[in-house]
Parts: sequence; structure tokens; C-alpha cells
Amino acid sequence: MKEARLPLPPFAYRFSLLLEFVKRIAYPARLVVQGDTLWRFTAGELIAYRQEGDAVVLQGEGLSHANEERIKRISCHCLGLERDLTTFYDFAARDPALWQVVAPLVGFPIFCSETVFEALITLIIEQHISWKNALRYQRTLMRMFDSGAAIGRAAVYRFPSPQQLARASQSQLKALKITNRRIDLIIEIANAVASGALDLASIGDIEAGAAYDRLMKLNGVGHWTANNVIGRALGVYPFVSQNDVALQAAVQLYFHAGKGQKSPDQVRETLGRYREYAGLAGHFVLLRWVLERYPPVSP
Repeated sequence: MKEARLPLPPFAYRFSLLLEFVKRIAYPARLVVQGDTLWRFTAGELIAYRQEGDAVVLQGEGLSHANEERIKRISCHCLGLERDLTTFYDFAARDPALWQVVAPLVGFPIFCSETVFEALITLIIEQHISWKNALRYQRTLMRMFDSGAAIGRAAVYRFPSPQQLARASQSQLKALKITNRRIDLIIEIANAVASGALDLASIGDIEAGAAYDRLMKLNGVGHWTANNVIGRALGVYPFVSQNDVALQAAVQLYFHAGKGQKSPDQVRETLGRYREYAGLAGHFVLLRWVLERYPPVSP
């Protein structure tokens, strides 16, 4: 198996925390952890990632000379190896309420999806349902279009391409257990991307506010979806998803000792005081919530 190395960044970075988060994914499909190794398809190639000393080591048969630089570049993005949060940690350390949430997570990688398309489709599935069910239906979607690769007792899958989803029928996607409107939206977006009418890839090249505005113009995309697409695909958190029910519960627990009314207003008032760091603070609050509320799942 071919091997490449990515040096760990000079700022706080804890690959082990990423593994702990992925272990809590109830229905692993895009990311699978076995032991100290993270498996995923990167640029269409099955790659194993593990930390070894001061580097993240990549292993995979697809790490040919022609593909290596592309896979390394995408891996740096997906594993958050280029996102320095030192200024955020310094800011959080000056606020006792925020720091008690963030301190155990210092060095948590800002991991991302490979494409904006993947982030958007997964978040459409997640609209208005629990995270656990959404993960199940995302795995269902990937199984429809890819046979996957066995990793122990689990399997890791490629995410379907716009072309594959554009050819899907509503009846085929009924297995996702989401509304017909959201099924139609997935097919509509896939058709637009596949035909070139919608350029989602370019969203990664523009400022977060402009990216948000462009996403908000899409049918079926509101604040929660647009904001989380930017976070999931670009690793940037410019806004707060105050309508996220998990975030509401986490804010109530961590900042208000479980008291008060869980609500968008409570989230806005609590996190809004962190100004430019409000969205990133909300992201860390949710990370803490997942690590504490969801038990590890054995693959």
C-alpha cells in the first residue's frame, strides 16, 4: 500500500479528537474509524489516515504519483490541517462561560466535506429530523450508488455524484424517509449541478457572506441549511444556527445550567455576545454536545 505524509500544523491540532467524534456516528458511511485509523474516500480513492508522531500518514493504493498531490491537498482541507484557531482559543480563554465548553476541545480539527455539493445534499436530508436518523438515511443514499469498501464489520462509501443523483427517481429515493419536497429538491439540485446551470464549486472561492447569500437564493434552502453548508464545506462559521434544536439544548445546559426556556432567542442572546466568534462558538458547543451525549459506536 502506497504512503504519503502530511506534517501536523504548528498550531493546536488533535487528530485523536476527530477520531472520537467519528466514533459517535451511529451509521458510519462516509467516515469509518477502526482502531487509530480513519478511513474515507478522498478524490474517489480509499485512503486510511492515522497520526504518526508529528505527521498524519495517508495510505492507499490510489496514492499514485499523479494523484498524490491532489489527494494531499484535499486531505488537508477535509482534516482541517490548514485552519488555525489560535485567536479563537485566546478569545474563548478570556470568557469563563465559553472557555469551560471549549477548553477540553482545543485542537479539535475543523474537518470538512470534500465538496459543497456533498454538504448541501447531506444537510437537505438532515432538515427537520434527528441527527441519528439523518445519518441512517445518508448511509442509505450512499449504498444506492456505491458498493463500498469493507472496514472491519463496517463499510465506507463514496458519496454519489451530481450525475448519479440527477438520474435518480422520486420512487427510488423514497427509501430516504424524507418528504417528497426534499426528494425533489435533491434531484433538482443534482440536475442543475450536473448540467452546469448551478456552480456550487465556486462557492468555495468567495467570501462567506457572499456564499451564504448565494445559497439562500436556492429553493428549499433557508438560514440553517445555508449556514451549515458553509461550515461543513468550507470550515467557516460566520453565523449562528439559532433554530437548531440540539444547539438550543446545548446552550441551555452549558451556559444556563439547564434552566430557562430553550429557544432561538436564548441561543442568539447567549452566543451573540461573542460577535465574530459567535458561529464558531456554536460549532464548538455542538461538538461538546455530541462527544458527551452520544456513546462511541463499534464498527
